[in-house]
Amino acid sequence: MKIQFQCNGEAYESDSAEGTSIAIPLDFSGPQPNHFGAPKAEQKPLRLGGFTGDTRQGGSCNVDTLIVIPHCNGTHTESVGHIVNEDVYVGHQTGDAFLTTALITLKPERWQLVETKQDSYRPPLAGEDWVITRKQLQSAMQDAELPKTDALIIRTISPLEKKSVAYGEANPPAFLTVEAMQWVVEQEYRHLLLDLPSVDRMYDDGLLTNHHLFWFVPEGTHELHAESRQDKTITEMVLVPEQVADGFYLMNLQVPALCTDAAPSKPVLFPAKSV
Repeated sequence: MKIQFQCNGEAYESDSAEGTSIAIPLDFSGPQPNHFGAPKAEQKPLRLGGFTGDTRQGGSCNVDTLIVIPHCNGTHTESVGHIVNEDVYVGHQTGDAFLTTALITLKPERWQLVETKQDSYRPPLAGEDWVITRKQLQSAMQDAELPKTDALIIRTISPLEKKSVAYGEANPPAFLTVEAMQWVVEQEYRHLLLDLPSVDRMYDDGLLTNHHLFWFVPEGTHELHAESRQDKTITEMVLVPEQVADGFYLMNLQVPALCTDAAPSKPVLFPAKSV
């Protein structure tokens, strides 16, 4: 199906048959990505009375019980409910069926090697931290010459195997500096996607500074305010295939209607071209 649409006054076209998923398949019996030392996602047949939900074990059909920690077990989308006391369900926040999206690629920098240290973080940055800076985001977007979009996807160049890496002290993930997140906010992106497990440092004394900045929730608080943005989402641990080039896309952000702050998700990209 051909989809014709306008973005910033320009006409574009996309084909629904050309979609590419950027979600990491969650293999319950194989390697999985992992964050924060959480237990692996599990799958087991339902056993209820005399019923066994596994045809290989004599059951009449397959009925699985799944145990998943969305924030830690793979590609997931989260709402502001992640950091506030109020229930803000992620399945209700994705909005439009199709979102205009910019995809950029950059390589995180070791903080001790960043020449012009104009960025910051709370707690303060350490020399061994891997970071994405404001300057990197600005440069990548300027080089790409992309239109203003609803969503931004940040793909990082990394030696880690993103499908199965266990992020921890041995494999600390990169994260955004405060100034980098401020730039994201200034560009008015409603949806931010990245192939890292978090926009914040893994061990940050529980501040989650960048999450608070993105959703306009004052740091140190856990209550929604008048200016807080319930319509925005963050999607983490995506995996953009190498053959998918940087550029302008339509995206279908598929999130199940679960009454929770985060859920496993499947963003699908569709190439868009001007007409």
